[in-house]
Amino acid sequence: MLLVSSIFLLLYRNSPKVEASRSEPVPIYLDNLLNAGRQVYDNQSPPVQHDKEEVTVVELAMYIEGMSSFRTQTMDFQLDVYFQQFWRDPRLAHNETRRVLVKDKAVLHKMWKPDVYFANARIAEFHEVTQPNFLVWIQPDGSILYDTRISMVVVCTLNLEKWPLDSQRCHLRILSYAYTTEQLVIKWKEDEPITRNPNIAMSDMHIVDLYPGLCDGNYSTGTWSCVTAEFFVKREITHHVMQSYVPTTLIVVISWFSFWLDVEAVPARVSLAITTLLTLSTQANAARMALPEVSYMKAIDVWMGACMMFVFGVMIEFTIVNYAQRQVMASSLESVKSGNAEKKPSRGDLGAHARHLFLRLRTNERQHLVEDPPEQIAMNDTAYDTAAPVVQPPQNEDAEAQEEVWAEQKETNLSEVWKESDPAERLAHWNEKENDASSPLMGNGRAHVRYGAAEKMKNRKCNDSSRKKEKWSSAIKQIQKHKKIAGRNRAKKIDQTSRWIFPLTFIIFNLTYWIYYLYWKE
Repeated sequence: MLLVSSIFLLLYRNSPKVEASRSEPVPIYLDNLLNAGRQVYDNQSPPVQHDKEEVTVVELAMYIEGMSSFRTQTMDFQLDVYFQQFWRDPRLAHNETRRVLVKDKAVLHKMWKPDVYFANARIAEFHEVTQPNFLVWIQPDGSILYDTRISMVVVCTLNLEKWPLDSQRCHLRILSYAYTTEQLVIKWKEDEPITRNPNIAMSDMHIVDLYPGLCDGNYSTGTWSCVTAEFFVKREITHHVMQSYVPTTLIVVISWFSFWLDVEAVPARVSLAITTLLTLSTQANAARMALPEVSYMKAIDVWMGACMMFVFGVMIEFTIVNYAQRQVMASSLESVKSGNAEKKPSRGDLGAHARHLFLRLRTNERQHLVEDPPEQIAMNDTAYDTAAPVVQPPQNEDAEAQEEVWAEQKETNLSEVWKESDPAERLAHWNEKENDASSPLMGNGRAHVRYGAAEKMKNRKCNDSSRKKEKWSSAIKQIQKHKKIAGRNRAKKIDQTSRWIFPLTFIIFNLTYWIYYLYWKE
C-alpha cells in the first residue's frame, strides 16, 4: 500500500499542469499524503530530523492588534496579536502554481507545526468566532506560514518606585516546549518582526517602542531556544497631575492661610490645620487604593508624605507661636506678682512706719514750739472750740493701735490748726521757740481736736487704701497690656517668617522632586 501511494504521488507531480485561476484549498495528493500515516508523513517529527547537521528554524513575526492598560494591582496587561510562524517542510512541497490555503482544523492537526508557547502568559486563547481565526499557507517549495489570532493576559512585574511618573519595560517570552536547540531554533523575522496597529490608545499609557530580543537559557534538561518581545511603555501623567498633585498642592497652600490669621484665633487656626491634614490623608489613601502593597517607597508616597509634613509643620508652627505668646504673658504676671509681694508692706511694717513718723513729728514740734504751763494757755475761740473735749488716745486697745490712731489724730490737728491760723503769723513765729496762744499743742504735748476727727481719719485711711488698690490694679493692667503687645509682636514675627520659609521650602522640594523622578532616576 505504501509503495502504491508513493508511485501515485510521483506520477502526479510529473504530470503536466494546467493553469487555473484558482486552486483547490488542499490538493488531493497532499490530502492523501497527510492521510497516508506516519510511514509516509510523520507529523510528530520536525522536518529535518533525519539530518543530524541541520535544525529546523522557525521564524516569528507578530502584529499587535490591541493592547490594554497595564494594571498595577494585578501587574499584568492584555494583548491581542496576530501571531505568525514561518518554517520550511520539504515533505509538503507541491507543484501548484499558487500557494495552498489550509482552513480546516482537521488538516492542520495532521501537519507538523512548532510547539511554541508564551511562558509568561497567565491566560491565552484562540479566537473561534465566527470561524477559527487561523490560516496556513503552503508554498510550492514547502515554505509554510501559520498565522493565528491569540488573546492573552501577560504577566509583567512592574517597578513602581517612580509611580505615577514611571515607564515600564515588559517582556513577552516565547519558547519551544519540547525541542531543544539541537532540533529547533526560534528567531525573529529579520524584516519588521514586530508591528502594531497605529490606532492603539491606552487610557494611562502610551507605547514608546517595541523591541525584539533573545532569551536563550540553559536549564537542567538542556538549552532551549527563546525569543522576547519587549514593550516599552510610558505612563501618562496628566490624569495623576489633575487628580493627585494639583489638589494636594492646593491643600498645602490653603494650610498656609493660618499664617495670616490672628494668633489668638485658636479655633480657626486649629480647625484649618486639622481639616487640611485629614483631607490630605484621604487623598493619599485614594491614591494608594489602586496600588499593590510593595516593600519600597513610591514616588507618590514621597509626595504625599512631604505634603503631610508641610501641613503638620503648620500645626507645629502654630503651637510654637501660641507657646511663645503665652510664655511672655506668664512671665509678666509672675514678675508683677513677685514685685507686688516685695513692695507691699505688711501690717507690722505699717505700724512701725507710723510710730517712726509720729516720733519725727513730735521731735520737730518740741524744737519749734515752747510748752507753757496750762494756766498760761489762752485758747483762741477762732482756732479752737473751748467746749470741744480733748481727744485722748484710747487706753483699751493694744499699744500699737493706740499709737497709730494718736499719730493720725495729731497730724489731723496740726494740719487744721495751721490752716486756720494766719499765714503771716505762722511765718513770723515759725522760728520762735516761745509758746503761743495759737500753738496747737498744750503744755503736755497734746492738742485738742474737733468733733469728728476720728471719723475723718478713718475715711482718709479707707480712701488711701482704695487709691492704693486702684493704683496697683492699673499698674498691673498696664504691664499686662504691654506684655500682651510684646507677646503678639513676637508671635507675629514668627508668622511673618513662616510666610516665606514654608513656600520657599515647598518650591525647593518641588524642583528636587520633579527633576529627580523625571530626569535623574532611571
